[in-house]
Amino acid sequence: MTCRSVWIACVMVPCAAFLGCADEGDPGDEPIVAEEPNKDVPYLGVDGAYTSDPLAAACPEDPRNPGRIVFKEMKEFSYYSDLEGTTPLAEGCTYDYAGFAADPHYFPESSGSVWLQFALASGGDECGAFHHVIMRPPHGDGAVKHMHFRYGDAGTSFTALLDMSNGDYEDEDACDPWWSVYCTAGIEGCDG
Repeated sequence: MTCRSVWIACVMVPCAAFLGCADEGDPGDEPIVAEEPNKDVPYLGVDGAYTSDPLAAACPEDPRNPGRIVFKEMKEFSYYSDLEGTTPLAEGCTYDYAGFAADPHYFPESSGSVWLQFALASGGDECGAFHHVIMRPPHGDGAVKHMHFRYGDAGTSFTALLDMSNGDYEDEDACDPWWSVYCTAGIEGCDG
């Protein structure tokens, strides 16, 4: 039982003070804490093949967005330039899960705005371009589930990738590859 529930159960300040819970403030003043997304889904949903949505407005054809990403049990990632997965960018890159972080711009207003973070553990030289990886795991209300994906080399950081959510992006017609949309391989229009 938390101090708050004890305080509510007691309904009296002296009881709460006696239990070491005095002056907790208004129950609505507590900060919203990010939760691990997809915590009840195997591999947090990071398993299977995903393709860049060709119908998404945020530049699916940009060369910085791999056309296809294949995840094996949240541990091994492979990247391909094309949707079919015939032209590899980097294959068999293995990662360590480094936890999750709330989006610095959209959280807590959007409580699901949480990014999973992965650090490269091993792989060929081509994996170096994908040293740090963050992704919004599959999500979506009223639409086909989709995810977002960002990456950087060893010279970047999770913080730098997270900070790309600055909310200041004003030119909707220009390309912002860091809000690319991915959905289960073969699905189009997954963000709508």
